Amino acid sequence: MAHGDLTSWEHCFNDNCKEHRWEKVDAGYYPRQVGEKGELSNNDRREQKKRKAVRTRLEGEGSEKTMECLEEKISDLRSQLDRAAQIIVAKDNDLERLDKEKEKLQQAYNRCKQRMRQIGGMLWKEGV
Repeated sequence: MAHGDLTSWEHCFNDNCKEHRWEKVDAGYYPRQVGEKGELSNNDRREQKKRKAVRTRLEGEGSEKTMECLEEKISDLRSQLDRAAQIIVAKDNDLERLDKEKEKLQQAYNRCKQRMRQIGGMLWKEGV
Protein backbone atom coordinates (compact mmCIF):
# COMPACT_ATOMS: atom_id res chain seq x y z
CA MET A 1 0.00 0.00 0.00
CA ALA A 2 1.11 3.52 -0.69
CA HIS A 3 2.09 5.95 2.05
CA GLY A 4 -0.92 8.15 1.23
CA ASP A 5 -3.28 5.20 1.68
CA LEU A 6 -1.91 4.49 5.16
CA THR A 7 -1.29 7.99 6.54
CA SER A 8 -3.37 11.16 6.56
CA TRP A 9 -1.56 14.43 6.00
CA GLU A 10 -2.08 15.43 9.65
CA HIS A 11 0.00 12.39 10.70
CA CYS A 12 2.67 12.71 8.03
CA PHE A 13 5.68 14.32 9.70
CA ASN A 14 7.91 14.42 6.62
CA ASP A 15 7.96 18.06 5.49
CA ASN A 16 9.13 16.96 2.03
CA CYS A 17 6.40 14.35 1.48
CA LYS A 18 5.13 14.75 -2.08
CA GLU A 19 1.85 12.91 -1.46
CA HIS A 20 0.70 15.23 1.31
CA ARG A 21 2.39 18.46 0.25
CA TRP A 22 -0.67 20.29 -1.03
CA GLU A 23 -2.80 19.45 2.01
CA LYS A 24 -0.05 20.86 4.21
CA VAL A 25 0.36 23.95 2.02
CA ASP A 26 -3.40 24.57 2.02
CA ALA A 27 -3.55 24.14 5.81
CA GLY A 28 -0.59 26.50 6.19
CA TYR A 29 1.63 24.29 8.35
CA TYR A 30 3.61 21.07 8.62
CA PRO A 31 2.33 18.67 11.30
CA ARG A 32 4.68 17.77 14.15
CA GLN A 33 4.65 14.69 16.35
CA VAL A 34 4.49 16.71 19.54
CA GLY A 35 2.34 19.78 19.95
CA GLU A 36 3.33 22.71 17.77
CA LYS A 37 2.80 23.19 14.08
CA GLY A 38 5.86 23.60 11.89
CA GLU A 39 6.04 26.67 9.67
CA LEU A 40 5.85 26.25 5.90
CA SER A 41 9.01 26.76 3.90
CA ASN A 42 9.28 30.06 2.00
CA ASN A 43 8.62 28.21 -1.25
CA ASP A 44 5.50 26.53 0.12
CA ARG A 45 4.28 29.85 1.55
CA ARG A 46 4.53 31.36 -1.96
CA GLU A 47 2.67 28.36 -3.38
CA GLN A 48 -0.01 28.77 -0.73
CA LYS A 49 -0.54 32.42 -1.74
CA LYS A 50 -0.76 31.44 -5.41
CA ARG A 51 -3.27 28.71 -4.67
CA LYS A 52 -5.41 31.06 -2.56
CA ALA A 53 -5.28 33.69 -5.31
CA VAL A 54 -6.44 31.16 -7.90
CA ARG A 55 -9.29 30.02 -5.66
CA THR A 56 -10.32 33.61 -4.95
CA ARG A 57 -10.41 34.47 -8.66
CA LEU A 58 -12.32 31.33 -9.54
CA GLU A 59 -14.86 31.53 -6.73
CA GLY A 60 -16.83 34.20 -8.53
CA GLU A 61 -16.85 32.12 -11.69
CA GLY A 62 -18.15 29.00 -9.93
CA SER A 63 -15.12 27.04 -11.10
CA GLU A 64 -13.68 26.12 -7.73
CA LYS A 65 -15.13 22.62 -8.04
CA THR A 66 -13.42 22.28 -11.43
CA MET A 67 -10.17 23.50 -9.91
CA GLU A 68 -10.52 21.07 -6.99
CA CYS A 69 -11.24 18.27 -9.43
CA LEU A 70 -8.14 19.15 -11.44
CA GLU A 71 -6.02 19.37 -8.29
CA GLU A 72 -7.33 15.98 -7.19
CA LYS A 73 -6.48 14.48 -10.59
CA ILE A 74 -3.02 16.06 -10.50
CA SER A 75 -2.53 14.69 -7.00
CA ASP A 76 -3.59 11.24 -8.20
CA LEU A 77 -1.15 11.47 -11.11
CA ARG A 78 1.64 12.48 -8.74
CA SER A 79 0.80 9.51 -6.55
CA GLN A 80 0.91 7.21 -9.57
CA LEU A 81 4.28 8.66 -10.58
CA ASP A 82 5.61 8.19 -7.05
CA ARG A 83 4.41 4.58 -7.02
CA ALA A 84 5.95 3.97 -10.45
CA ALA A 85 9.24 5.47 -9.24
CA GLN A 86 9.17 3.23 -6.16
CA ILE A 87 8.56 0.18 -8.34
CA ILE A 88 11.42 1.16 -10.66
CA VAL A 89 13.78 1.59 -7.71
CA ALA A 90 12.70 -1.79 -6.29
CA LYS A 91 13.21 -3.50 -9.67
CA ASP A 92 16.60 -1.82 -10.04
CA ASN A 93 17.56 -3.12 -6.59
CA ASP A 94 16.39 -6.60 -7.61
CA LEU A 95 18.52 -6.46 -10.76
CA GLU A 96 21.55 -5.34 -8.77
CA ARG A 97 21.04 -8.18 -6.28
CA LEU A 98 20.64 -10.70 -9.11
CA ASP A 99 23.81 -9.42 -10.81
CA LYS A 100 25.74 -9.97 -7.56
CA GLU A 101 24.30 -13.47 -7.20
CA LYS A 102 25.17 -14.24 -10.82
CA GLU A 103 28.75 -13.08 -10.21
CA LYS A 104 29.04 -15.31 -7.12
CA LEU A 105 27.66 -18.28 -9.04
CA GLN A 106 30.07 -17.63 -11.92
CA GLN A 107 32.99 -17.58 -9.48
CA ALA A 108 31.82 -20.83 -7.85
CA TYR A 109 31.43 -22.41 -11.29
CA ASN A 110 34.96 -21.36 -12.28
CA ARG A 111 36.41 -22.77 -9.02
CA CYS A 112 34.55 -26.04 -9.56
CA LYS A 113 35.70 -26.21 -13.18
CA GLN A 114 39.32 -25.58 -12.12
CA ARG A 115 39.11 -28.26 -9.43
CA MET A 116 37.64 -30.76 -11.91
CA ARG A 117 40.58 -30.10 -14.25
CA GLN A 118 43.02 -30.71 -11.40
CA ILE A 119 41.30 -33.98 -10.52
CA GLY A 120 41.24 -34.99 -14.20
CA GLY A 121 44.97 -34.27 -14.50
CA MET A 122 45.75 -36.32 -11.39
CA LEU A 123 43.67 -39.24 -12.69
CA TRP A 124 45.39 -39.05 -16.09
CA LYS A 125 48.83 -39.14 -14.43
CA GLU A 126 47.80 -42.19 -12.44
CA GLY A 127 46.59 -43.85 -15.62
CA VAL A 128 43.05 -44.31 -14.54
